[in-house]
Amino acid sequence: MTRTLPLLLLLTAATVSATGMESYYVPGVETGEVLINVHIWGEVRTPGTFQVPVGSDLVAALSAAGGPVRTADLDHVKVVQGETEVEYNLADFLEAEGEPLPVLGPGATVYVPERGFEGWKEVIDFGYKILVAVNLVWVMTER
Repeated sequence: MTRTLPLLLLLTAATVSATGMESYYVPGVETGEVLINVHIWGEVRTPGTFQVPVGSDLVAALSAAGGPVRTADLDHVKVVQGETEVEYNLADFLEAEGEPLPVLGPGATVYVPERGFEGWKEVIDFGYKILVAVNLVWVMTER
């Protein structure tokens, strides 16, 4: 893959010159940073695949995804790299009590789960709405 990068840059520059555009952008080339793809799933603002600099840790990757949402379970963040899966307690780290942050490699996947009681909130809310509807029907039929 490293052999194809100079060829790709040369073809890009030739295409840009042929179209008359004066500049082009290849991520990481202008800054000298090497970027890797990481996948962020679950309870974050914008889940997806993000490019972060080589050597980025878990917090940098979550920041690229906009950070966790309020329903995120930071006690059980999963990091999958290759065939290795690690569960990390980010809440402890944020309270200065946790283990060092895991450094992410190319293609790493981070999953931030939803807190367990969030599902129960939805069930209780749905049940409450049904009770209100049944009560309304009962009051209307009594008149």
